[in-house]
Amino acid sequence: MTGVYQKSSTILDSNVSWLLHSDIRIKSGENMGALYGWKNLNPPSFPFIYSEITGYAITFFSWISSELGNPDGLVAAEQASDWIIRNTHSSLLFARPQGNLDKPNDLSNTLYSFDNSMIVIGLLSLYKLTNKISHLQLAEKMAKTIIERFFDGEKLVPRLDESFESVKPVKEKGIVKWSTISGAYHCKLSLGLLELARLTKNEKYSQVSDSLCDYATKLQNSVGRFITNPGADITYLHPHLYACEGLIFSGWNQSIARHYTAGLNGLKWAIKQISPENGGLYRYTERDSVEQSDCTAQLLRLLLLCQAELEKSINKSELVDIIEGLHKRLLDFYIPYGEGKGAMKYHLNQDTACTWCTMFSTQALNLWMTRNSRKTWTDYFI
Repeated sequence: MTGVYQKSSTILDSNVSWLLHSDIRIKSGENMGALYGWKNLNPPSFPFIYSEITGYAITFFSWISSELGNPDGLVAAEQASDWIIRNTHSSLLFARPQGNLDKPNDLSNTLYSFDNSMIVIGLLSLYKLTNKISHLQLAEKMAKTIIERFFDGEKLVPRLDESFESVKPVKEKGIVKWSTISGAYHCKLSLGLLELARLTKNEKYSQVSDSLCDYATKLQNSVGRFITNPGADITYLHPHLYACEGLIFSGWNQSIARHYTAGLNGLKWAIKQISPENGGLYRYTERDSVEQSDCTAQLLRLLLLCQAELEKSINKSELVDIIEGLHKRLLDFYIPYGEGKGAMKYHLNQDTACTWCTMFSTQALNLWMTRNSRKTWTDYFI
C-alpha cells in the first residue's frame, strides 16, 4: 500500500468518524438526527441546522452503510430521516428550521426547491437500503409537492415563503446570488426524479427531469460554462458542477446523448479553472477567488466516473495527471487535530469544518481508491 493511498484511507476513515460521532451531528433532543451546516473552529460554534445538508446526510449515511459496510450508517440515516419527518411543513422543509437554540432568521420561513430536492434523493437512498415503503412514500409526496409548488413547466422556482409566494432574488455586491434564482444547478434533482420514475412507473417524473436538464443546457455557453449569476461575468464552480452531475446522470441513466455531452463539456471547462499552482478548483472565476474543497471534490468524483469517456477527447496521461493533482490538493483541506479533527475545511484560510464538503470529499476519496474498477456511476451519489 503506497503512502498516498494510506493517507487517503486514513482521511476517509476520519471523515466518516467525524460525521457520525462528532458534535456536528445532533444525537439527542428534539433535533436528534439533524446536522449543522458547518462548525466554526475559533471559537467553536455552530451557525445553524441545515435541512439541505441533513438531506445529503441521509444519502451519505446510507452510502457508508452499503458501500463501506458501516453499521452505524443505517442508524444515523434513519435518525436523519426521522428529523425530516418531524419538521415537514406541507410536505416540505424550510431551509433552516428553527431549533431550540436558534434565533429566527431570514431562512426560517423560506422554502428552497433545491434543498427539498436533496431531501428527496436522501429518502430514496434510504429506501434503496431498507426497502421500507414509508421512505418511498414520503419521497414521492415531497417530489409531487416540489413539482406542484416550484415547477413552472420548464424550470424550478428557487424559493417560496411560508405562504408559497415567490421570494425575490438576493444580490451581494451587486451580483445576484446563484442559490436565489432558477438555474442549471436544479437539474441535480434528476437523481431523484429518474429513480422515482423507475420505482413508480410514472413517466411524469422523467418528463420533469428532462425539462430541468434541457433548461440547464440553455444556460450553457459554447465552451461548456454554465451561467450561474446572470448579468455578471462570473461562474461559481459549485453550482456549475451540480449541473454537470444532473446532466451526466440523466444522460447515463436514460442514454440521452445531449445531456451526457453537455455534462462532459461542463467538466472540460471546469478542468481549465483548476489552480495551475496548487491543483485545486477555484470557488469562482474572478481573480480574487480561492480554492474550495466542495467543488474540488465534486470535480474529482465526476472525472473518475467519466474517465473512460473523457479519454476520447483528452490525452489519457494528461487526464490522469489532472485527477492525481485534484486528489493531492483535496487532502490539504483535511483537519488533522484540534477542533474539527477529522473534517475537511471549506477554504484553507477559513477556520471552519464543513459538513457537506466532508461528505463530498469522503466519496471522492473512495472513488479514487477504487479507481481501477472504472465505475461509470455510483449508487448513493451524494
